[in-house]
Amino acid sequence: MSITYGSGAIASPAEGSGAISALADAIADALARPEERPAAPRGGLERRRLSALPVAAQAVSVVAPSPGMMAATATVTAMGAAAVPVIGLATLAMTLVGLVVAQFARRIAAAGSLYTYVSKGLGPAAGFLTGCALIVAYGSLVVMCLLGSGRRAVAFLGEAGLLPALSGDGVPLLVTAVLGTAMTAIVVRGVRVSAALTLLLEACSVAAVLTVLALTAYRGGPAITPSTLDVGVFAAALLTGIRALVGFESGCALSVEARKPFAVVPRVVLWTPAACGALFALAGVLHLVGSTRGDPAAAGPALPFLPALVQLGLASSLFACAMASMNAVVRVLFSMGRERVTPRALGRTHARYRTPHVAAYAMMPLAVGAPLALWAVGTPTRQVSAWLGLLAVLAFLVAYLLVCLAAAPFLRHIGEDTAGTSAVAALAAATTAAALVLVVRAGLNDGMGALVAVLAAVLALGLLWLLRVRRRAPHRMRAIGFFDAATPDDILPGSTPDGLASPASPRGPGGPP
Repeated sequence: MSITYGSGAIASPAEGSGAISALADAIADALARPEERPAAPRGGLERRRLSALPVAAQAVSVVAPSPGMMAATATVTAMGAAAVPVIGLATLAMTLVGLVVAQFARRIAAAGSLYTYVSKGLGPAAGFLTGCALIVAYGSLVVMCLLGSGRRAVAFLGEAGLLPALSGDGVPLLVTAVLGTAMTAIVVRGVRVSAALTLLLEACSVAAVLTVLALTAYRGGPAITPSTLDVGVFAAALLTGIRALVGFESGCALSVEARKPFAVVPRVVLWTPAACGALFALAGVLHLVGSTRGDPAAAGPALPFLPALVQLGLASSLFACAMASMNAVVRVLFSMGRERVTPRALGRTHARYRTPHVAAYAMMPLAVGAPLALWAVGTPTRQVSAWLGLLAVLAFLVAYLLVCLAAAPFLRHIGEDTAGTSAVAALAAATTAAALVLVVRAGLNDGMGALVAVLAAVLALGLLWLLRVRRRAPHRMRAIGFFDAATPDDILPGSTPDGLASPASPRGPGGPP
């Protein structure tokens, strides 16, 4: 009999005194070189505490349903009734990716989410590339949503008569800085606090936007004169739907902290794009119904509170999206720091709140300082938001493509691949690749090709950094992809909650029980 621990095996005493001597030598050698023992990516996090609701709130908040619903109404205005099936097609594409991600989530609990998943299927280099893409994607969402929330909050105050009409970006940027500081404090305070707040904000924002759309459908709205349906209009509408759904996998970042990760996280990953897509389709239908009821002037006086209600709902949803994106990106950085492939400080957790506070503080200058710096050189905040939105979608699609390509090798390696899972992974990879090509083409047509080059440069720099790590500390490459493992605390109350990560093998003790 042998006991697997870490990435090796310990022989039992029955195999002879030579085995005991070898064991003693191995322990002494490990203690003499503690710096080479990879720390657990989840060590220090508050393990197995979150119910299903905070995990779902995390995933839904990154998707940001309220802005997605408004985007769906804009798509209906451009395409007419044909927009609803196009929204359904975008939902199907993201649900396919969700099916692939769920294959990993059923077997691996890791704070690094797709970063860890891809490393198990395609190796450390592809995994690190995925982690870089996720950092760009979530980081872009943090900055973009904070900017949007600041603008919408100022617009709400203006619509409510609490502020005079303002021009320029000065006041919105000031509000953005305040929101960014509050967001960082909440994220450091704990995921349960931030998840509860995001759930409340998202529920209120969805209710507000649905109320406005329902009233518009009942009272009547402006008539729609859709554009001629061609390939360009269809592609633009499809991309709008996909952009509205990216980020649904962010619940995987909380899998270590979830009570039943192998049951809860796959369900969240599957149901988030489907439910949010259905909500977007409902918004499109309500907008379509309102447009068929004629001129709203014939239905009576307009309701003066509707514009303020919309602005408040969107401000709440965007702030919740920024906070949830922050939760996700700091856990990717935390995992990389624990595996020593990025600065070690990023892997530290708060002594009281058990959150990746160093990673959160490291993100704050980007979230607040980047918009201020761009504004200082004369770039309007709306332009900054447009750039960041495209950059986030590009980075998400790169990560999704890599995880789809990693699924078949991962399942084959652990002996659980089937024709069905391989077919779904191949179809999801093809769909994601096509969407990526469409987004790149749209960016080039809109004069934002430089953003494609920026993402490519960031990924290339990531690979160069990894080569440096490999040259200076090859053993750290083997640490990439460690995931959650059972510890004595899971079995014996009062034991230490920290411990080693599971071995590099996907069939190790870090898999589902």
